Amino acid sequence: MRRNVPVHIIEAIKANDSATIVELFVNNPDQKTFVTPFGSESWIGYAAQVGKLAAIEALIESGVDLMQADAHDGALPICSAASAGHVDIVRYLLKVGIELDVSESVRNPLFSAIVGRSPEIVTLLLEAGIDSTARYNSPSMEDMDAVAFALMRGESKCASIIALWNANGDEKAAEKTLVEADEIATKNVS
Repeated sequence: MRRNVPVHIIEAIKANDSATIVELFVNNPDQKTFVTPFGSESWIGYAAQVGKLAAIEALIESGVDLMQADAHDGALPICSAASAGHVDIVRYLLKVGIELDVSESVRNPLFSAIVGRSPEIVTLLLEAGIDSTARYNSPSMEDMDAVAFALMRGESKCASIIALWNANGDEKAAEKTLVEADEIATKNVS
């Protein structure tokens, strides 16, 4: 039945069943731009969130747009992978050329890696060239950068990695950055 196609795709993604994924998209090309009911994600975003690398490869092979953003907040699939701590998927998405969007905090994969409590993903993103100095102002954040966000979330290891990176390895400059970021974090939780 036609209305069950998304259910079949979900099952194939969960099973990491590449052959079935490709077949489903060949037979149902309209599904390539479908927005899942799971947080308004693309199929790749959903597969990234649940940690299914073979499914992501099959989805890309099937023509699903790697750059299809979450319909709710505009975040790309790398944010789903980073917040769920899926290092292998973040590494793969970087390899195939996903953009590193830092236009808003919710779209910033570095912030997602901090939420996912993953120093390894933080390091991958830094090495990939993400702008680790982007700052955000919104009703819930004032002058917030990744170092302050990490401290605010209790992720001191992530904060230290980013501060040291931003300071080009200069430990004294990194320590100064951490002190300033702690002030910003404290101000944002008050």
